[in-house]
Amino acid sequence: MSILVVCGGNSSERDVSIKSGSAIHQALQNLKYDAQNFICYNKKDCIETILDRKPDIVFIALHGGFGEDGTLQAALEMHNIKHTGSNSLSSKICMNKFFTKAILKEYHIPTKPAFLVKNIEDIEHIKSFPVCIKPNSEGSSIGVEFAYDNIQLEAKCIELIKQFKELIIEEKITGIEATLGMVDGECLPLIEIAPKKGFYDYKNKYTKGATEYIIPARVNQSIIDEINRIGKIIYKALSCKGAIRIDMMLEKNIPYVLEVNTIPGMTLTSLLPNAAKNVNISFEMLVEKILKSAYEGL
Repeated sequence: MSILVVCGGNSSERDVSIKSGSAIHQALQNLKYDAQNFICYNKKDCIETILDRKPDIVFIALHGGFGEDGTLQAALEMHNIKHTGSNSLSSKICMNKFFTKAILKEYHIPTKPAFLVKNIEDIEHIKSFPVCIKPNSEGSSIGVEFAYDNIQLEAKCIELIKQFKELIIEEKITGIEATLGMVDGECLPLIEIAPKKGFYDYKNKYTKGATEYIIPARVNQSIIDEINRIGKIIYKALSCKGAIRIDMMLEKNIPYVLEVNTIPGMTLTSLLPNAAKNVNISFEMLVEKILKSAYEGL
């Protein structure tokens, strides 16, 4: 059985993706699988190379862009090539924060109301501050800004719309940031995220020592139980598969879901592997679990 680990891409998360791909590839080699690592550059390059090599399974390690928004998954499904992670429709929904929130509301899962912004006129009805502004389909906290009045809101949205096309704006949440990793529908220990300065932006995510990670999170067991219950509903409602990570903020003990990541970071220091390690699931074991979820009968 041949496995092709695909990473890189052309999204803003390319560098992290390459690190994830390298770590996954090494783990598969340690496990004696027939695995190759492919660093792609764009959608055309990626799909053409996969079809040319004809692997039995594609282990997707692309973060953001065409590798996480369902585009690559749809192409692979069209050619009957097995791949890790969620299917194309689930990937497309989860990559779109606004779509995800709409579904979460239908299942009565706590998430702050959000406004979709495609042009500057769309912000006219926003009267309450402070607010959080974020790209609708980006990861790693890229492009996240806060506004405390109309002047800041307009200035920041003008620049962000140019770069990201679609934004969502929601009430700024004050509280504990946490993330729940899940594999095959089962919850891993909740991680509390505590930046030493500012909020959990791209710099604090990837600068060594800038953020403290507490596993398990310092919250009451009753809250953890509720978060796990919510996680299982989300996993099923969004038809997720393999590994996911659910990001949230705890405000007055209410877990407000921010987004669902269908291809979480898989570097040796990423959140999902660290949560797994806390319950004695090694990095290699985690990679194998994700691989097996893609192919019945492995």
